Amino acid sequence: MSEIFEAARRSAGEAVGNAVVKALKGRGFDAVYAGSKEKALELVLEKIPNGATVGIPGSVTVREIGAIEALESRGCTVYQHWGPLTPKARLQARMDENAADVFLTSANALTQDGQIISIDGDGNRVAAQAWGCGVLIFVIGLNKLAPNLEDGLRRARAAAIPNALRLGSTLPCTQAGHCVDCRSDSRICRATLILEAPTHGRETHVILVGTELGF
Repeated sequence: MSEIFEAARRSAGEAVGNAVVKALKGRGFDAVYAGSKEKALELVLEKIPNGATVGIPGSVTVREIGAIEALESRGCTVYQHWGPLTPKARLQARMDENAADVFLTSANALTQDGQIISIDGDGNRVAAQAWGCGVLIFVIGLNKLAPNLEDGLRRARAAAIPNALRLGSTLPCTQAGHCVDCRSDSRICRATLILEAPTHGRETHVILVGTELGF
């Protein structure tokens, strides 16, 4: 019986995913649906040539699909600012991410009509999503889908809570369990980007994954 339920969930997810992919394509994004994180990784690797430079910001989703290890095994140079880096090295890593051949990232929310919402503390990720020299690739789990822009913005702010906990921050939202629009010096939701369409001249791909990924 559980297999029947799982098959029904997959079919429902695919139906919803294909509808959102159609909306994304209508806005000019190159969009595709992947039923699993394994398929998502396969699609990512198809879009990135061997030996390319790839910038990966603070994305849990990209790491969950195993992209970093797979890209490095193909001779790609991966720039990332996670890890024990000095402030100077972290800044340089962020600059290298944004200047890479490919910027591989996720988002905090995706509306059913195809708008992509990202929220950021330092601004490096939303800056690279808005403008960059290289190809832009989003990998977004179906769990980030929101019915409209208002709910998408609410979801994006809610995503700051598990991110804050992951970073060991004790922000007001982690205590209240919801966004309180705080004025904390450690606030991690400071810059919000809504991509209504790909920016001019930017090759932009969206891989929508029919599973739960990231925050």
